[in-house]
Amino acid sequence: CFSVIFIFYLFRSRNGNFLIADFILESSEMLSLFAVDLNYRFIALNQHDIDVMEEFFGFTPRIGEVPFTFLGEEEAVKLKENIDKALEGVTFTSLDIIDKKGETLYWQNNFSPIYNNRRKIIGVSCIVLDITEQKKNELANQKLIYQDSLTTLFNRRYLELVFEEIQNRKEDNITLIIADLDDFKEINDRYGHHEGDQLLIEFGNCLTKHMPASAVVARLGGDEFAILLSGVPYPTAKMLITLVKNEMKKGAHKLSISYGVYSNIYNSNLEFLDFYKKA
Repeated sequence: CFSVIFIFYLFRSRNGNFLIADFILESSEMLSLFAVDLNYRFIALNQHDIDVMEEFFGFTPRIGEVPFTFLGEEEAVKLKENIDKALEGVTFTSLDIIDKKGETLYWQNNFSPIYNNRRKIIGVSCIVLDITEQKKNELANQKLIYQDSLTTLFNRRYLELVFEEIQNRKEDNITLIIADLDDFKEINDRYGHHEGDQLLIEFGNCLTKHMPASAVVARLGGDEFAILLSGVPYPTAKMLITLVKNEMKKGAHKLSISYGVYSNIYNSNLEFLDFYKKA
């Protein structure tokens, strides 16, 4: 799509044929296009881009204006960084997650330098595609893959993926807590599976409540749960799981839990299974 548009631009500039290029740019309801010069001023816009800016950012972009003036600080900084990267000769794609009017939108931005006939960079173009529906479908599929259906917590597969990511980020501390409910089988047999399921949900909620927002709380299977913490030392992890233990004792069944905690640094060359066995 990108190459087609710019072929038409070249054709237009040499032959004076404005119609075909204009029809393509103005017909799509999913494609926004803008271009800026070396001074970050708009030199091209299509109507859909104008409509989107008016609806979601509250301003009408015009040729000759600088977009940063109308954006919030964070949005302006991010846009400038992307334009500067393209001005260095890099063609790339980025993803924007836009929260506006209570809705989350996903925009794929395709940045590219604009060259003149002497191969000198004279500006930057950006084609923005609304991929919201596609992204929502992907997230829904990921939810099915990585979420425990009963507790809605993450599952072991997701936990192992995050463990690898934390190692790659070279976090100072990686801590894993393994916890399970004592005498769960007896309770499940005595009161039935429905009551047992409710206890598992309650346990998962209690873990989530007392762990930091950055923690990954997962159900490994049965009544076994795991909590992955990055940048949290061993003493803090023990304190957090003790809070969980104390709260579970106050429930209707006065449940006790067993747990293990293991903490190490990212360059210990240990895999998830090693942490699991040591916890």
